[in-house]
Amino acid sequence: MTTVNNASGVYGTLGYNFNDPNGDVLTLSSDTLAHMNSIPALISSNQAQLIVSAGSSPINQSNLYQNPVASYISSIVNTTSLIITNAPGMSDASNSLISLANSLSSTANSFLAHTNRLSNLVAFDGTDNINPYYKNAISFGKIAMYITNQTDGISNNSPILGSFTSLFIGPQLSANANTILADYITYQTGIQNDTLTTGQYTQIENHLNTASALMSTRQSNDITFYTNLKNMVNNHNTVRSFSGMGESEKYLVNNFVGTTNSINLINS
Repeated sequence: MTTVNNASGVYGTLGYNFNDPNGDVLTLSSDTLAHMNSIPALISSNQAQLIVSAGSSPINQSNLYQNPVASYISSIVNTTSLIITNAPGMSDASNSLISLANSLSSTANSFLAHTNRLSNLVAFDGTDNINPYYKNAISFGKIAMYITNQTDGISNNSPILGSFTSLFIGPQLSANANTILADYITYQTGIQNDTLTTGQYTQIENHLNTASALMSTRQSNDITFYTNLKNMVNNHNTVRSFSGMGESEKYLVNNFVGTTNSINLINS
């Protein structure tokens, strides 16, 4: 019997095709089936349907997660592309505008990759020890939340969310994207003909710099927080290991390899 309704098809994803000519695949005994039927459901109908839809392939993360700031980043990149493509670069001011647009485009693409990692659209590959990824940052953050609640009375979820602040600036990114696009539309003819006044060039460049600073600052702060988070949790694990030592290890630390700090940890 099935325990979960509207969940059939998961078995089909296994691709089992052995015709069992010798009768080696056996039907489970009534006792075993009774035991299995007594176990609470391991899967819900919705979960089963996603597995069935994926077939023999991994579930596409974009079916489960989204980057909440991707559209704003894309808008910024598109506008910088318009500036780079249409500015003739015949004057120092025009060349400076092109250079800033290129720099902003690079910053935005880096920020997109950063927020894709935070959104779990890009999974940790086991080699990147610098950037925060969704599951790693959540895992370290949960431990830090318990620790800091006990040590500092922290009663908010900043220990978890401190690595994810780049995902929370959607309104600010949207405003920057709209401002840059409005600048381009307003001054499109002047950009294309290199006839903007010094003040007009300065206005556009200031807005490009503001958008770049917003993204680079948040990305940098997320990485710094994540680095500090890992170090704090790892330091916690290091000092906590002294409370689980057996007698032989305690003897070794107390009498031979331990410092005053480690001996105090063991005997506190």
